[in-house]
Amino acid sequence: MRNKNQDIAGLILFIILFLVIVSVVVLFSVNNFSFSSSSATLQKNVLEGATSVKKLYYIESNNLEPKSMEYINLHGFISTLKKYPQMEINVIEGVGSDYRRLEEIVSNAHHEGTRYVFLSGFEMNNALGNIFRRFNDMRFFVSSLDVSEPNVVTYTDKSYVAKYLAGYISGAFLSNSKKYDDNDRYSQYDDLAASLSKSLHSGNVGYIANSCSTYEKRNINAFALGLQRAFSEKKLYVLWLNQDNTEEQNFSEITRFIKKYNIRILDGTNSPCKWCRYAMAQDLYYFNFMVKGGESKKGTILGRYYYDPSVIFRTIIEIIAADSKSTSNRYFFGYSDKAISFDYSRTLHKELNENSLYYLNNIISELSHGHEYVFSGPIFNNNGLLMLPEGYVFTDEELLHEMNWLNENIVEVNSCLSPRLNKHYVIRSIMFNNQ
Repeated sequence: MRNKNQDIAGLILFIILFLVIVSVVVLFSVNNFSFSSSSATLQKNVLEGATSVKKLYYIESNNLEPKSMEYINLHGFISTLKKYPQMEINVIEGVGSDYRRLEEIVSNAHHEGTRYVFLSGFEMNNALGNIFRRFNDMRFFVSSLDVSEPNVVTYTDKSYVAKYLAGYISGAFLSNSKKYDDNDRYSQYDDLAASLSKSLHSGNVGYIANSCSTYEKRNINAFALGLQRAFSEKKLYVLWLNQDNTEEQNFSEITRFIKKYNIRILDGTNSPCKWCRYAMAQDLYYFNFMVKGGESKKGTILGRYYYDPSVIFRTIIEIIAADSKSTSNRYFFGYSDKAISFDYSRTLHKELNENSLYYLNNIISELSHGHEYVFSGPIFNNNGLLMLPEGYVFTDEELLHEMNWLNENIVEVNSCLSPRLNKHYVIRSIMFNNQ
């Protein structure tokens, strides 16, 4: 009797174990689970999320200009969304700095069932913080802002690393021209070549800046650091554009700036490449801003910036498509991510000496491998204060909020003015289903 009961008990145990095993196999099969990689689950969630309708708002402060950074970002955003045809997109531009109007737009979006909002061109302040807190069941995506709200995701392109390269090239080009000799001896060259070389060596570097933001100052400081490390005696002359000016007023101010400070190399804010037309008109050396698939401009170009926002938005859109809530709230996209890159011209290659070219290629290689240590100490600001001791570096997190100063070799030729509430901005809206 005992043996029979033992047999029954064993049979029951076997059945239970069998059912448990079958249940586990079915569970893993249904969920497409893989012990070796969690990416399979994420990809499945992305694909499933892409089939459900989601409403997205993309709200831009400015009226978009072709070839501006804002326009390029929006184009990259929409191009990325083509892989997710069920997402409905409402693009609104021309809000300006009217945060009351922005709150009204977000409120309407919330009422329509939108839960994902991209904001571009807005500055972080109490008004924007109140919007984040009021609509805490919405998820906001912003570029290059220092935000701690849990429903906000920030993404930053590390364009400052390319600016650092351009600054270094500017200093190396002015100091290491093969035609120039420090003792003013030109035995190998004719008088014309000698005169040109001396003019380059004594010329200055200018920067046309569009705004007072932390992002802008980070790029300017990176350019200034590169210039300083190649030619320590050179200053970077910064002209802040008044954003309430007309193009004619800007052209007049920039022309005076170039002549007064003997500017021979010109750079500026990548939004858009406003300095390019002035550099070409004044026959200056400059750095051109390119986008993926763009054609080169003619002119005395020392190097080119490249920017591909689709690299950024592929990551961001996957978060939305997968309905992921456990991802990071901050993303940084740099040289190694191929969101940005830089290429110097063949003309420059002929002008620089071997040491300069070796350093330039070495830093490009380091950047490509993710070693983006542009802001390494010691660094002083233009009031003589030590901002970063020797042996330390600024992290990407710190660069979001620490950059409220300018490097010691920067000369501001005017004051930066925040734009007024621009009455000429016109709010434009377009909604489409991306099918």
